[in-house]
Amino acid sequence: MPLEAFDQFFKPAAETGANVTKMITCCGVCSPACGLQATVQDGVVKFIEGLPSDAHGEGHLCGKGAAGAQFAYDPDRLKYPMRRANPNKGLDEDPGWVRISWQEALDTIADRINNALSRYGAESLLFVTLPAPDIWLRFMNSIGVINRIDHIDECFLTDRIIQRYTTGAKTWANDFENSNYILLFGWDILAKTKIVTAQGVIKGKESGAKVVCFNPHYSTTARFADEWYGIRPGSDLAVALAMIQVIISENLYNKEFVENYTNFKDYETKIREHMAQYTPEWAEKESEVPADVIRRVAREFAAAGRGIAPAHKKTLCANYANASQLSHAISILNILAGTIDRPGGRYLPPAFSVPGVDAIVPPPAYPPKRGRYIDGKDKLPLVLEDGGGLFSTLSDGLLNKYPGMIKFAFFNAYTVLGFPNPPKLFEALKTIPFLVVMDTLPTDTVTFADIVLPSATYLEVNDVVVRDYRAKKPQAVARQALFPAMFETRSVGYVALELGKRVAPDYFKDKDGNWINLSAVLDEKVKRAGLGENFNEFKAKGIVTRDQPYVPRTRFNTVGGTGKCQIYVPQFAEKGADPLPVWRPKRELPSPEFPYYYLTCIPAVHRRNSTENNAFLHEMLPTNTAMMNPALAAKLGIKEGQKVRIRSRVGAIELPTHLTETLRPDCVMVYHGFGHRSRLLTKAGGKGARDGDVIPDQNADEMVKAGNYAGAACIMDAVVNIEPL
Repeated sequence: MPLEAFDQFFKPAAETGANVTKMITCCGVCSPACGLQATVQDGVVKFIEGLPSDAHGEGHLCGKGAAGAQFAYDPDRLKYPMRRANPNKGLDEDPGWVRISWQEALDTIADRINNALSRYGAESLLFVTLPAPDIWLRFMNSIGVINRIDHIDECFLTDRIIQRYTTGAKTWANDFENSNYILLFGWDILAKTKIVTAQGVIKGKESGAKVVCFNPHYSTTARFADEWYGIRPGSDLAVALAMIQVIISENLYNKEFVENYTNFKDYETKIREHMAQYTPEWAEKESEVPADVIRRVAREFAAAGRGIAPAHKKTLCANYANASQLSHAISILNILAGTIDRPGGRYLPPAFSVPGVDAIVPPPAYPPKRGRYIDGKDKLPLVLEDGGGLFSTLSDGLLNKYPGMIKFAFFNAYTVLGFPNPPKLFEALKTIPFLVVMDTLPTDTVTFADIVLPSATYLEVNDVVVRDYRAKKPQAVARQALFPAMFETRSVGYVALELGKRVAPDYFKDKDGNWINLSAVLDEKVKRAGLGENFNEFKAKGIVTRDQPYVPRTRFNTVGGTGKCQIYVPQFAEKGADPLPVWRPKRELPSPEFPYYYLTCIPAVHRRNSTENNAFLHEMLPTNTAMMNPALAAKLGIKEGQKVRIRSRVGAIELPTHLTETLRPDCVMVYHGFGHRSRLLTKAGGKGARDGDVIPDQNADEMVKAGNYAGAACIMDAVVNIEPL
């Protein structure tokens, strides 16, 4: 059948009738927030398509972005506040939900917060949430919250910490289209369907860039690459160290950049002596990548002139206990290539400066943050300094480290499926006397809540979103509500303001004593950023770009104030970390009891664990399987579709098997995001298995011992046994 036969299904809604409008906003499924334009008829989104003038999407959307309207129109959406009637908590318990008003919900929550503060102090409060929007962070700061944690240790925390010290800042911007050599350690760029990065890599290869991929999975990107090597899981660090050894010992690094913009000369002897031990022959034993390949690729990368080894999120930054060292090694490779903020490398995009609410309405001095850290991050100085929190240690903190300390918890848009070892966290949640959950859907976490707040989707709120993935000129897109928030849903900004009025009123008044007006604050943000006189003017434009030349920097904002990139990081040594990357193995290694590597992967169709109930996306991929090589299946006597039990030291899951030649024969791979158990999720509920049930959680002492000083969650650091059923 010719492709043209499908055209009718991919055309925007016809613009007929007086009530049809085109509205610009931006996606909220993942962090690039690609610009989009929606066809809205009588207040209903009929079609979503890309925004051609957007630097990120360039007129394209991935399948998740195109299915965005289904998030708002999901019939399972939480529609109004509810309180629990059944005191017993568990996945199999009926909470006995009772509908309540927003006033009752907010008053009850405020009373619980005030009671916890007065009796137990701020350490008794737990907020599991990102620090955004800024009014929400203001609320947490106003009451001295010390225990705020988010998923970033499962994402990019490690690289964010490393980059602050080595190049000055974590950046999402990779100049793939102008690269000559793209070196990928695991990141499956094309299958993750982030349009902004996928387009860059495709353009780079079309322009002649060589793409080399190390991955135990013959992924979509591996098939696209010029060369692929099925590396042993968790040994990427060995290959990166050996490449550094080759480049330094053979003096192949970019001398102009390294000698002028780094601290190489200050620590040259230490660097050379330290790296000498990591030969390609040594790395071959750890990684199973041939030494001659490592040596050749290192030389090619250095000679390319515009080489890049990107680090994005979990693949390098969270999968294994040696992620701190790997992120550091990858940063050094880019520094040696001389492409930090240079054509073809990682760059630090110019951006509009959008002030926060504290700059517009200055608050009184915030109370000092005192107390104990439930996640134990105080044992990891670099993590503590960063200000985030640790998903991977929360269960241990609640059950073992400080049992009973947390009296009140607020989960904002996080489901337990996102944590390692979810069954352990389910038990931990039962120890919290009062739990509030704010979300768009009745997730498994909602099942444990005492009060549930229904959240608006990204299609129902207003904001300013700056480009930070692929913008060599400052650009901002208006996120505007395509229709009023449905049912009785509200934004987290609304909740922050209303709780602030009840709990810390002095922080939520302007200089005239009036309550902060969030619409007026948004207008002022737009005006001060130079995007328009007010938000209405900005959203009428939809997107604003400032035409200015891109000027590579000659000073880098690294910690220490030298203005140079740091290969050797003396501040790491001062904080008990490795000043140069050292070889450390992954946490879990195969044994007779658990002989196989366990891999997880986020499928292209879905966004972590938040999209499985979307009608369009669910139809494309409703469940997960246990994927393994036919050779491994034959060894174990397993056939296609046969159910197997995958067991680790902490738990087990059961799934049907899918055989594929794309995996090493010592691995089994499971897609993340499935295994929801909430009875109220009519599509995703009861489908598949939670991949995290076999992934061990951790505690801060274990992390210190493993040299995991930048806080990687080890979300793929597991070994398993496989039993046919």
